[in-house]
Amino acid sequence: MNAIRINSAHGDSYEVVVGHDILPSLGQRCRGIGLGDRCALIADAALPETLANATAASLRQAGFEVLVIPYAAGEGGKNLASVEQLIGHMLKAGYDRGAWVAALGGGVVGDLAGFVAATFLRGVDVVQVPTTILAQVDASIGGKTAVNHSLGKNLIGAFHPPRLVLTDTGALRSLPTPEVVSGLAEVVKHGIIGDVELFAFLEARIEDVVHMKLDADELDWLITRNAQIKADVVSADEREGGLRAILNYGHTIGHAIEAATAYKRYRHGEAVLLGMIAAGDLSARRGLWTSAAEHARHDALIERLGIRCCRR
Repeated sequence: MNAIRINSAHGDSYEVVVGHDILPSLGQRCRGIGLGDRCALIADAALPETLANATAASLRQAGFEVLVIPYAAGEGGKNLASVEQLIGHMLKAGYDRGAWVAALGGGVVGDLAGFVAATFLRGVDVVQVPTTILAQVDASIGGKTAVNHSLGKNLIGAFHPPRLVLTDTGALRSLPTPEVVSGLAEVVKHGIIGDVELFAFLEARIEDVVHMKLDADELDWLITRNAQIKADVVSADEREGGLRAILNYGHTIGHAIEAATAYKRYRHGEAVLLGMIAAGDLSARRGLWTSAAEHARHDALIERLGIRCCRR
């Protein structure tokens, strides 16, 4: 098990805890950081029922009252209407400012639940329990929360750092292959923007990662390495005043692709992979690559994930 400490600009800090099959420790960890007694568990309805039940059970065994709220709308429903519905569940249950939110699922649920926590009664605590690669290495870390507007993705949001991120890499074993590929967009991105060793590992083992053939230690290393990259950037630039923009590599065009296709044709990571190919081409046109060979390595790794982009 590994723990990464992230410092917030407000003087607060929180841990990203990474390990295989550590979900049962969630309740006691939440007790250890002094959270209130009532928890709204916003859970992706597509998750295996056993996973949601195990999460709720861990919290209840630690003495928390848990309101389980399934979320089933996906990226297309990550909007203010869903926020209103989720907050309505909490209000009807009599939750007050002493309550807190736990997000169980991928990046969509993490974004949405984080924004609910940021806005419910002007802000309550949130704990992230990411279950996809994308969420474990990116979306759950850094405190950016948001929902979509009809004019674009993530245009309504707030910076609201979590109190804890508990990353159980064992949850990745049950992911369908397309979801693994989507999440690997963020892993490939981290290798491209600044980790030569990680990029080389992906060149050597990308198919093993896609098909979840890594053992527990290897998988923990991969997720921890990526979480550390994200943590280092957000600790240095929490509010995206400069350095943090590097994490948007592939996302500007990727978000446009998602919006243009009504969030129905591509998974988020697939759109980001296409965005990285486009960004690489733009860099080539401006003469920013150190060599054509490096550009070719960039595209070759992305294409091994099944992403193709036609060039004229």
